[in-house]
Amino acid sequence: MTKYFLIVSFLIWGMISCSGSQKQDDINNKDTTLTEIDRLNKNIAENPEVDSLYYQRAMYFLRNNNLNKALNDISTAIDLNPEKTENYILLGDIYLAQGSIENCRKTLLKAFDMDPQNPEPSLKLAELNLFLEDYDKVYLYLSKALEIDKYSAQAYFMRGYARLEQGDTTKAIVDLQEATQLDAEYFDAFIMLGYIMEEMGDPIAGNYFKTAVSINEYSIEGHYAYGFWLQSNGEYNSAIHQYDAILNMDENYAQAWYNIGYIYLVYMEDFQGAIERFDKAIKANPEYVEAYFNRGLAYEEMGKYDKAEADYRKALDLRENYDKAIEGLNRLEENY
Repeated sequence: MTKYFLIVSFLIWGMISCSGSQKQDDINNKDTTLTEIDRLNKNIAENPEVDSLYYQRAMYFLRNNNLNKALNDISTAIDLNPEKTENYILLGDIYLAQGSIENCRKTLLKAFDMDPQNPEPSLKLAELNLFLEDYDKVYLYLSKALEIDKYSAQAYFMRGYARLEQGDTTKAIVDLQEATQLDAEYFDAFIMLGYIMEEMGDPIAGNYFKTAVSINEYSIEGHYAYGFWLQSNGEYNSAIHQYDAILNMDENYAQAWYNIGYIYLVYMEDFQGAIERFDKAIKANPEYVEAYFNRGLAYEEMGKYDKAEADYRKALDLRENYDKAIEGLNRLEENY
């Protein structure tokens, strides 16, 4: 079974928000004109004993891959409040991002022992072992998490993911659907169900992708998955609408330009429109082999054989022995 790519990252996990006091809420709401890091620095300078501020700055540094500073800040947070489970979980995230698996494991086990009625350490340990592909431990820790919180959508999601990786698609679908029942906004679960159903040829895949997009309209992955499904099922204008949504967020997203160009070329036979989109794809990714080849096809259809030949040769330069480019050159030589 294909290992599906998810928004979920197993190197930097989703952060849990700390529940601060009213004083903390007041701190967070001040100075909104400052940048995030400036605001954090200022708040820490004014409140050096508030551990949650160091936690927040550690998350900032982790998101920006400044791991040494993240480690320093969460260590300070732990010194200030050694009883808070969240601090150790974030420390585990940082260790994993550094590639320090054993330190990550030890830290999460400490959190697990400190707070046995909190499902979060069990979920994190399950996630770690999912990353390590130790499925027996994945199921062990997920069972513990579900003993504490039988309505944990995240636990069902991870169990579904583990079962999918082990090839049990039927049980994976059951778990993922349970996750969506428990959390109707669970974007990753809807996306994964869409991929599974798409691979199975089940048209319900489109509904899952559509729901995912409605949950997170700013997800490029969601728009791309739904757009490609629409394209594969002959709904070309709707597919273009999804790709346009991507380009409104990232005008250099080469694959969206390419897919629109492909629709113009193959299905709409608008060769000039296709060339314009392939131009954009190539500008965004100058080594986009398929874009050169398909632009060559569009030029060939328009009778611009010199430009077609140049694109086929460029595609062949980028990918040695590229059959389609060789066929294109042979066709030009034989016919024109």
